[in-house]
Amino acid sequence: MNTKITNTQNQAISNSFTEEKINLIKKHFFPANTNITEMEYCLNIANKYSLDPFLKQIFFVPRRSQVEINGKKEWVDKIDPLVGRDGFLAIAHKTGKFGGIRSYSEIKQFPKLNNGKWEYSQDLVAVCEVYRTDSDKPFVVEVAYNEYAQKKSSGETTSFWSTKPDTMLKKVAESQALRKAFNVSGLYSAEEMGVGITESNTIIIDTEVVENNAQEDKKKVNFSQGATQSNAITFSEDERQALLFLGLEVKNQDNCYWISGNTYGVTDKIKKFGYKFDPQKKVWWKQIENVA
Repeated sequence: MNTKITNTQNQAISNSFTEEKINLIKKHFFPANTNITEMEYCLNIANKYSLDPFLKQIFFVPRRSQVEINGKKEWVDKIDPLVGRDGFLAIAHKTGKFGGIRSYSEIKQFPKLNNGKWEYSQDLVAVCEVYRTDSDKPFVVEVAYNEYAQKKSSGETTSFWSTKPDTMLKKVAESQALRKAFNVSGLYSAEEMGVGITESNTIIIDTEVVENNAQEDKKKVNFSQGATQSNAITFSEDERQALLFLGLEVKNQDNCYWISGNTYGVTDKIKKFGYKFDPQKKVWWKQIENVA
């Protein structure tokens, strides 16, 4: 299945919202109990990239997130600004340098780390090519289904990713490629966060993902799966969420943490967690700290 869009339109939005429009946005796009700080943050992001919620270029989505309150980590409900593919396309169009986008999906052999060893496994892979008028080469991103499909607490794939795998995966690839091509930072697609957007640009929060996140409230997460009690991998919720957010998995092998997944463009973030790169095995790792 192929999707190709060329630069045939250039939607322009004012760099600032009028007071009247801000009031309408607050009324129609935020839950009634949203605090003013969250509203201002979301509106600032929308304003920075000139994205209009009325045109469904940006969504303000209720999510659960962990924050520090009185020195303790606690789960709270918050509002996050998320963007669909059309929102990233709008950003690309405004630069005047958007030359087109092509995406497709296929079944292919994809490298995966299994028990500390790299092997090829069959997976659905979405590929996106984004073109700029000032570059002779496209910006290319590949994403594999098993790296991004949202899971329930039981380990089963959620209904949205089960019923629309091709659509969801291509939107992830397209969003990442557009971010890469036009240097967009601090803004993420809905599909990467367990949220779906229909073809008619209706936001759908996957309740199975929300419930799964809620069940992990205030817990340490054990990734050992066969490790002994003395060397079980126990991560803080912050580290687990951060690595999952980057589309990465962590496994235990030979008293080390091993990262699997596409690490392109995120190595600086991985280093902050203390991981080192092994040039021979071509994998990121760090020593396991014994847990009592």
